[in-house]
Amino acid sequence: MRTSTHKPTKTSPPPKVPRAKAAPRKTPVKSKDATLELMGVRISHPERVIDAATGLTKGELAAYYAELAPYVLRSIANHPVTLIRCPDGIGGEMFYQRNPGRGLGPDVCPLKWHYKDKDYEYLYIRGPSGLLELVQMNVIEFHPWGTRYDRMDYPDKAIFDLDPDTAVPFEAVKLAALDLRQRLDNLGLQSFLRVTGGKGLHVIVPLAEKDTWDEVKEWTRSVAEQMAADVPDAYVSTMTKAKRAGKIFVDFFRNDYTATAVGDFSVRARPGAPVAVPLEWSELKRLESASQFSIMEVLKRVRRKAPSDERYTVKQRIPRAKAGRRK
Repeated sequence: MRTSTHKPTKTSPPPKVPRAKAAPRKTPVKSKDATLELMGVRISHPERVIDAATGLTKGELAAYYAELAPYVLRSIANHPVTLIRCPDGIGGEMFYQRNPGRGLGPDVCPLKWHYKDKDYEYLYIRGPSGLLELVQMNVIEFHPWGTRYDRMDYPDKAIFDLDPDTAVPFEAVKLAALDLRQRLDNLGLQSFLRVTGGKGLHVIVPLAEKDTWDEVKEWTRSVAEQMAADVPDAYVSTMTKAKRAGKIFVDFFRNDYTATAVGDFSVRARPGAPVAVPLEWSELKRLESASQFSIMEVLKRVRRKAPSDERYTVKQRIPRAKAGRRK
């Protein structure tokens, strides 16, 4: 079991994220110096185009995150998070950021901890204004850890990333997701679906924060390796690119300490600004690609029907036979 220690620098713990409610659609406030104000955060240069493929502006991205903040926060609030910043927009130079920097408000919190003789500093977000402050800093993507900052040794989800080779048709990825869902169901585990905004699909197993990272990784490894053994022509469980040609990589490596995966409703820093969207399994049959959802389409979906919060409330243990000894 890991022995990491971590102590947030804030003196008071963040509140629990409440059951999500749709944010009111208010007209952003435009100030005299060509900025927008959303949730008390000033967004400079809102007219600047950040995606040439769609004409998406910085102001429109900020408005999207302001309206969907209650849903975005359900998967990332109080989790250490890696950010992808794009100062020159999508297609320009981008870089990863893990520390909070300076000058941010109380909804962006520093997180310091000591692990394996080294000191680290990350950040976590605990409220809607934190999202907007980071968008103001040209953040487009949010990639949370699979754990809360105050339970860092115990993941709250397991993630299987179905990553297809370019030669694999998307219909095969959909069949792989159904295959994996059935395998998990046979183990008595409820799973949920997410399009990544890229090529593949995520199948997510919510956990009760009682199994360690090592236990969860070994269990997900066993599932991935069994899929590859059962259907070797379709699946592979190794990162080796030469072995992945024409197959779907059942990636279990996101279930590791410090590993991240894109958050629910995060916009991707790719041409077209596709969105990583949590879906119901009933929607899989009609799904055309993992990057088909634009910002406007996601806004219409949420306005038409609020997303269920079931995937954030289910608490499960991984199978005892695969988890090893438990306390």
